[in-house]
Amino acid sequence: MQPSPAYDADVVILGAGCAGLALAARLATTAPSVRAIAVDVRTRYDDDRSWCFWGDEPAGLEGLTARAWNDWVYQAEAGAAHPHRVDGVAYRYVRAADYYAHCRARIAASEHVELRLGVAAGAVRRDGEALVVSTSAGELRARWVVDTRPRRQRALLFQCFTGVEVDHGGRLDLAALGIGADAVGLMTGMRADASGLGFVYVLPLSHSTALVEWTRFAPHPLRAAEVRAGRDAALADLGVRLGEPGVRVLREEGGVLPMGRVADDVPAPRIPGLVVAGAAGGALRDATGYGFARMQQWADDCAARLARGEAPVGHPPEPFVRRHMDRIFLQALRAHPERSAEYFARMARGVAPERLLRFLTDRARLSDLLAIIASLPLLPFLAQLPDRSRRLAEPLGRRRGDLVGLGARRPRPARAAAIGKPEPLEQVAS
Repeated sequence: MQPSPAYDADVVILGAGCAGLALAARLATTAPSVRAIAVDVRTRYDDDRSWCFWGDEPAGLEGLTARAWNDWVYQAEAGAAHPHRVDGVAYRYVRAADYYAHCRARIAASEHVELRLGVAAGAVRRDGEALVVSTSAGELRARWVVDTRPRRQRALLFQCFTGVEVDHGGRLDLAALGIGADAVGLMTGMRADASGLGFVYVLPLSHSTALVEWTRFAPHPLRAAEVRAGRDAALADLGVRLGEPGVRVLREEGGVLPMGRVADDVPAPRIPGLVVAGAAGGALRDATGYGFARMQQWADDCAARLARGEAPVGHPPEPFVRRHMDRIFLQALRAHPERSAEYFARMARGVAPERLLRFLTDRARLSDLLAIIASLPLLPFLAQLPDRSRRLAEPLGRRRGDLVGLGARRPRPARAAAIGKPEPLEQVAS
């Protein structure tokens, strides 16, 4: 497929984060007839993210796993740890720096896919057969546009978190969270109050380094300073005080994930040939926030369609049962925030690891769903059968500079020196 003189490219990709880079790299290696241009407002890439998933590495990303663990742990504060393991399945960690370099190398080696950094994209309009994208570097004309840019969204809850990769010199007390030598802490130190759930997420990277994050579920984005304070307190409880001799921050990351997204009250006009992907297009699982593997599968499917000369596609809609199970669960967390740690702990100890893993990775069977329902208290969840998501989701309001960010993400590099400063943290997945 060769673009006609009337087009700058067959497809323009807006946003070159996780999803946008995935599609551009797939086109670079599998679709030589498709001319593509990806634009992003950032001017450089930094090691500012972590992506994790269960199972095998996606095709084309072999060798990117920086660390893998065979066990994952859930633990309520002052309670017993619940280690989970599924034979043959590992929990994998991909560093942002490795992923960015991998995708950019494939794009750079291509003669038909181009990445343009420092370019801000604006509105998209149709002009005859072409789609026209307004950018800070001029207009781009294409047959199709794939928009992976993050955007502010209404949601039942927001998963607000911040973390540091820290060289703790062996001080980190993993045993206090029930984490063994070859395990990660998915949800440990879980505690809940009237404001919602808080927990510690730990990826032990070596005997002296770890990524430690503090996460809060809230009905609205939280102040970055508040989330950082929770992180620093959690680290101190585990024997690590930032700033003390022998403790070195290697990098910082953080952000917000919308959980239980709500459709806009006034849908945006549909433009033929324009699709939305990434976090704004439904890549993230509402109940968990996991999206890396889903984005990679979407990139494979979308690139294959473009290679056949077909229009691009967005992420497939959530199946009816999964969508409503996620909604009911999130509404229950909204209705009874003080019980949220109890709900997660009951699932961790009452559902077989194989069943829970299938649910988390979008492969749940009916028997798995019934087991999850049976592990939870019946009445609080029956009360959430009516769909109240539109009413419960709060208006977005005006963004404040001291809130965990909901807007454009990743143009600002994460820096250890930023700890304690009132800069907004950026959204995690696009």
